[in-house]
Amino acid sequence: MTAKDLIGVLPELILILAGIICLFSPKRQIKYLASGGLIAGLISLAWLPMGRELFFGTVKVDQFSFIFGALFMFVSLLIVLGSPDYIRGEGNETEYYSLILFATAGMTFVASAADLIALYIGFELSSLSTYALAGFFKREERSLEASIKFFVIGALSSAIALYGITLVYGAAGTMRIAELAGRLSLGGNSRLIEELGMLLILAGFGFKITAVPFHNWAPDTYEGAPTTITALLSTGSKKMGFAALFKIFLVGFIALKLHWIYLWAALALLTMTVGNLAALPQRNIKRLLAYSSIAQAGYIMIAFPVATRYALAGGIFHIITHSLMTAGAFLIVAALSSRGIGEEMEEWSGLYKRAPLLAFSMAIFLLSLAGIPPLAGFASKFVLFSSAVDAAVGPQGRGWFLWLAIIGVLNSALSFYYYARVIRQMYLVKPKDEEKIVIPFGAFLPVGLALVLVILIGLYPNPLISFGMRAAGSLFTSAPSLLPPLP
Repeated sequence: MTAKDLIGVLPELILILAGIICLFSPKRQIKYLASGGLIAGLISLAWLPMGRELFFGTVKVDQFSFIFGALFMFVSLLIVLGSPDYIRGEGNETEYYSLILFATAGMTFVASAADLIALYIGFELSSLSTYALAGFFKREERSLEASIKFFVIGALSSAIALYGITLVYGAAGTMRIAELAGRLSLGGNSRLIEELGMLLILAGFGFKITAVPFHNWAPDTYEGAPTTITALLSTGSKKMGFAALFKIFLVGFIALKLHWIYLWAALALLTMTVGNLAALPQRNIKRLLAYSSIAQAGYIMIAFPVATRYALAGGIFHIITHSLMTAGAFLIVAALSSRGIGEEMEEWSGLYKRAPLLAFSMAIFLLSLAGIPPLAGFASKFVLFSSAVDAAVGPQGRGWFLWLAIIGVLNSALSFYYYARVIRQMYLVKPKDEEKIVIPFGAFLPVGLALVLVILIGLYPNPLISFGMRAAGSLFTSAPSLLPPLP
């Protein structure tokens, strides 16, 4: 182990050290220490040795790991900033902030993992932390129920993924993700083992990204968990699953693309459609956002069957915008909950009169989730859907990719109905109580940061699109000879 090895995992080391320090710190200082640890982790990204493989090839630092690491730490920072007012009086604040830091460390390690075992260890570090966080409100039955469901289904999915990894290792003889592409062939005596291992890995990690039919845990867990932790699950934990699957399928299994391309296309269409249809009748805001998050995962999954640099850049771009939109929306729910406003839609009647800034912010986040221009959600959906169109009409294109874009656009239009219902409730329905809701500046700060970024990214998307293209290119260079044609 060299100094460059340690520098390559500096963000993870900072987060773990900050988490340990938080466990033994006074409660009055804990939020500042947790915020400081995340800010220090973000700053440390500037010193990463880009393009290097570290720790005997188990870790790779590149633009892909950089952008996901920055995203995980930033959304965790938003959640930490929005937590003090929400969890006041619950006790165990030290464990709460420490577990958030440990979960974030696991997410960032997954983003930089170049080995299946290293990836799995980071995955489990994050998962174990979020299992406990989901049940943080120990006096609420639904919080305990959410934690138990999350733990049981999560442990089962982890076991399935690990079994799939062992089968792939048995067939390929390596755990290095980049080496899998040249060793897996789906031929000879190992064909059944390779196919089964691939399917088990998809099922195991499909749970984390809430792909249909592995999604049923999400609405109950999202509703029952503390709202700030729901934000962490939707913006961090789920996106960690995508980072892992991008590495495994678009690098390790890229040579087997013809064997999984139709499966991923079907999963994408099924996930976005089921998520949107299930969201239509919802009256609970958290359950509505949970099903919305499932549908948004379906949009991101378009990047897998298309599998071009442009498509992956679109997937990364939408991961970023969805994280900001969803984090902001859930933090608004948390801020209102701390002031006695429940999660049922009826309790949000006339919210614009009682909390105009929060109502305006929520409307912007929902419109962006629906893909209304000129907000960030429109820009990222445009890149994602246009990547499918581009791959369909090119000289070597597959015409059926066009249906991925068409059904994605139709689903996006369908989603506008249930987002508009929330906006209507806030602006057009008379409130039962017109007393002003006073939200502390500290609780509104993370919402304001997310709001500004959603608007700015929508107006100026090109810098983030360019960085997404570089991140996609850095991932694909692991197996350049096996790449599909790039747009």
